[in-house]
Parts: sequence; structure tokens; C-alpha cells
Amino acid sequence: MATRLLRILHLRQQALTLWKRLTVSVWTGYVNRTLLLRRLPSSTTAVHSQHTDVESGVAVATEGSQNTDLETQRFTLETRLRNAQRLEDIWKEVNDEGMTGDNAVLAISKLHSFTQTMKDEGVTNDLILQDPNFLVLCNVANDSVTKMFTGSLLSMLRNLLLIGMNPESKIIKSLETEIRWRMRRLNMYHLCFLAQFPMHGSSTTESQKELMSEVLRNLDMRWTELREARSVVQLMVSVGHLSTGLMEKLEDKVLEMAEQLTQEETARVLQVLANRGRRTVPLLRALAYHLSRRQFRLDTDVASTVAYAFANLNFPNTAVLQKMSGELVEQVPQLKPPTVISFAKSYSYLKWHHQPLMDAMAAYVLTNLKFLSEEQVANFLLAFGRLNFTPSSADEFFEQVVPYVTEGLSSLPKWMQLDLVWSLAILGRLTPALVAKVLTPSFYMSLTEGLSFKAQSALLKILHIHTTVQQELTGYSGPLLTTEFCHPSKIHVSPGKNNKAALPVVDTIATVVGGLHKLRSEVVTPYGWTIDCEFVLDKDNRGLTVHEYQADHIPGDQSELTTLPDGSHRFATLVWEYGNYCHQSKKLLGRFSMCRRHLQAANFTLLEIPFYEWKELKSEFQRVEYIKDKIRKAIAEEAVNVL
Repeated sequence: MATRLLRILHLRQQALTLWKRLTVSVWTGYVNRTLLLRRLPSSTTAVHSQHTDVESGVAVATEGSQNTDLETQRFTLETRLRNAQRLEDIWKEVNDEGMTGDNAVLAISKLHSFTQTMKDEGVTNDLILQDPNFLVLCNVANDSVTKMFTGSLLSMLRNLLLIGMNPESKIIKSLETEIRWRMRRLNMYHLCFLAQFPMHGSSTTESQKELMSEVLRNLDMRWTELREARSVVQLMVSVGHLSTGLMEKLEDKVLEMAEQLTQEETARVLQVLANRGRRTVPLLRALAYHLSRRQFRLDTDVASTVAYAFANLNFPNTAVLQKMSGELVEQVPQLKPPTVISFAKSYSYLKWHHQPLMDAMAAYVLTNLKFLSEEQVANFLLAFGRLNFTPSSADEFFEQVVPYVTEGLSSLPKWMQLDLVWSLAILGRLTPALVAKVLTPSFYMSLTEGLSFKAQSALLKILHIHTTVQQELTGYSGPLLTTEFCHPSKIHVSPGKNNKAALPVVDTIATVVGGLHKLRSEVVTPYGWTIDCEFVLDKDNRGLTVHEYQADHIPGDQSELTTLPDGSHRFATLVWEYGNYCHQSKKLLGRFSMCRRHLQAANFTLLEIPFYEWKELKSEFQRVEYIKDKIRKAIAEEAVNVL
């Protein structure tokens, strides 16, 4: 678009110049003829003088006619260059006597367009650069560098760089030098156009780096002159990563223009912020507000980009997500698989659970199963597992999908195989064939080696799968983990919980049971879960010292410990924070729902403390009474489940 605007401006300027020259030439001939007629004598005695003046007038008219012919020839040459359809049409005009620097600019622009539109016909950059006529064209342009319009200079430099001209060549150096001389006279449009040139990579020359540095310095000083939202967005995309100070000023400018941005420009800004990792909350809020206020339907590509950017920046905006989800439900069947997968992954990272949209995606998988690859189906299952989503027609869905991914499991990367089986464990849809694959030592040993977060995350997932098999998959006779591998000492990371949030809860529980010495905190279990607080109550709800009693989840010799008295309860306290739930919901995410399931199956009585209940308690008395009430309810619920 920028090149097209420059070309239009250039043509307009050429037309004005040509019109002026033609007007002057015609006017000169007219004046001379008028003066000649006035000086013609009326008597026959002035015949000689008349003859001389007539010859002079004819000579002047002839000179004007020659100038007109030259301008007409140049105009005809420009027309022929514009209408050229092949390389040969350009090369035929190179040696024309009327070839000027402006014509050379047009010819080079045409050559660059040929490299984009005629690749199938063998027109390449190398073919153009190796042609002798191209060197002649560059020489013509080089001789006219100082006489060119600024737009022509910028257009020629850009096209030469895109064609692949040597940055150390004479013509490139001349153009760069001339642009630097004119730098202070460049308007903001020219600066924005120059900033988008391909001169940011590691292969740029020192002169190009100096030129781009000067451009950035001028933009940094003159950024207040920016008036068009499109220019601001283009600068953010092209040079925002080169100058932090300029990027901050451009963000301020976008914040002013947020209401004027089109949905495509808004999506581009969000994508730039996501790619650069800039979580500028005021700007994100402004862009999200104006997106949600738009009455028209968001384009699918725009919505996909917005969802990706929000997920990358961890910015779940409820209004925008509701708008996009409501619009997408009807569009899902017409979308291509990569687009639907992009939405599924973005929404899973945003923790956005929209039941109608998720059902539409599940139906899309069933309808197009034979056209989807194993990796694409696996991505859907990973998203469903993270959101703890079970399709409305769950049995039909998993009866078709699970055998499909089982058959193609080996074609997936190892980390994706593990994530896929782990997601099916969350959803309660494990099969012996899948479990046997990931619980084989040759599979999981390479993934769990080391203390990196990735290795520790893989270790926890293996433990979760192993626990699910032992507690829920009856009739399984395949490989299992060894006791040594499940030892809590191998776990060095917390499974996604912030233990600091549990400290006031633990203190309150200590008050209820009779002191900190009667409980354990931050208990790492062989199931792959960390319990915030563990304590034991007898049948009268009096606190017992938890360290004095045997426990299956505690490794080591327990022969000196006693068994729990009849009627007593072993409590596992789980403090659920905001990040453990789906966005704007009281529904736990998949992994934490599985945690609850595993601990209940391990004979723990769960004491769950949601953040939205705990934050309403203002005094210590309220907290103590709240814990006592939660204990009574947990015991009553367990009794009902037993019955």
C-alpha cells in the first residue's frame, strides 16, 4: 500500500512538471508569433526585414517544438514502461535516449513486481541482477540521484534491497547518502516508510545501521506528528522492538487512537504486544473495551489473533471473550482445522470455559475426524483436559476419538504423547494400551531426568497417570512405577500452587486442632500432589497429633506408629486460589479436579477452602468458626457418600 501511494504521488508530480513544460513551450511559441506579426511592415519596401523576422520566428517556434517532442517522447517511454508485461519489454527501453532517473525508478519498481508475480515463469532476483541491462539501468539512476524526488529515492532503495542488490554497491551507497542528507526534510510519512525497510537483520551493513539509527532518532523526536493510526501500527510492527523508548511512545499514541482503530489494526497491535511480551494493561483494557463495544461481528482471523494475544499475555477479558464465543458457535462448522485448534488452545490457556462453544468444537472433531491428523485431535483433547470439559455426548465422542489417537500415538512427539495420556486421565478416559505406553521405563526416564521445570512437570504427570491407574483402571496388568520412583524426595517443584496463600489457613486450623505440632503442612505425596495441611480428628472432633499415626503416603518405617482409632478422620486441606478455577467460574480446572479425585480415593477427608469464601472472613473469630463449620460439613458429606 505504501509503495502504491508513493507511485501515485510520483506520477502526479511528473504530470504537473510535464504540463508546466508544455505550457511554457506553447506559450513561448505563441508570444513569438504574436510579436512577429506585430513587427511585419505594411509597405513593400520592408520585404527584406519581413523575411528576416519571419525566419527568426520560425526558428523560435522550431525550438519550442523540439522541446515538446522531447517531453512527448519521455511521456511515451514512461507509458511503455508502465505497460510492460515481460522482462524483455523493460530491457528494450533501457538504452532509450529519453531514459531519465524517474524512468529508471519506474523500471526498477516494475522489475521487483515481476519477481513477485512471475516466479512460475522463472523470473528471479538472480536473473535480473545478472543481466547487463540492469547495470545500465542502475547507472542511469545513479547519475540522477540528486535530482530525484524524495519518494522516488525511497522507492528505488526499497526495491533494490528487495531485489537483492549488494548493499555495498555504488547505487545503494549513493541513495543512502542522499537520504541522510535529506533526513531533516523528510515528512513523517517518509520516515514511517523508511522505517519499514529490510535493514534490521544481522546481515545489514554499517551504513544501513547508521541510517536506521538516524531514522529511529528522528522518529523518537517527532513521534507527536503521527496522525494516522495505520502509521502508528506499522511502526510498532517494524521498529518497535528496536527502541524501547519509541515503543512506549507508540503505545501512548495507540492509547489515544484506540477508538479509531479498525478491528484489523487492533488485532495487529495485540499481536505485536504478544510477540514482544509487553503486557501494557491500560492499553490492553482500552483495546478490549472498544472491541467489545463494536456492533459488527469480528472477522474470524481477527478473533483468532485476539484470542492468541490475550492467551500469550494472560489477559482474559470477559466482555471480549463472551462476544467472540457467542459469534463463533455458529461459525465453527465452516472453519478450517488450524483455526479451530488455535481457538481451543487459546481458550484453554485463558481458562475460558464456554459450554456451547466447547460442544461445537467436540462436534467438529467427530464430523471431521477422518480429515484430522493425530496431532490435531491431540490438541483438542489437551484443551478439553485443561478446562475439565466433558462433551454432552461424551460416550460417543470418546468411543471414536480414543481409538483414533491410540492408533497414531507413536507418530506424536514424546512430550505430546505424555500430555495426551495425562489429559485423558483428567477426563477419566484412560485405556490399558495408552497407559502401558507411557509407564514403560524406556519412555518416561528420558523425560523425567534432571531438575528442570520441564522434567519435574513430566515427573508429576507420570505420577498422576500412575495414581489414576491404581485407583480407577481395574483389570490393568501392564507396567507400573516402582516404589523408589514414586518417592516424594524426587519431587522438587510444587504442582502449580502458591503455598504462601495457605499460611493463614494453616494458622487458623492450628488454632482449631490445638497447635501447629499436631499437623503437617506442605505434605508431598507419592500421588504427585502437595497437600497444604494434613491433620487428624477423633470421633469427637478433637485434634490428634498426626505424626503419631501410620500413613500410606508417608515413606519409611512406620512400625513404631499406631493405626488411626476407629471413627477418626484424616483431613487433607486444599486451599483453592483464583488461578485454580476457570475464568469467572467456580469450576476447578482439570488438574485440580483430578487432585480432589485422587485424594478422596486415598481415604482423605477433604477440607477445601475456596478463595472466594476465605476473602469474606474479616476476623479471626469468623475464620475459626468457618473452619469448624467446613469440618462438620466434610464429615457429613463423607458419611453420605459411604452410605
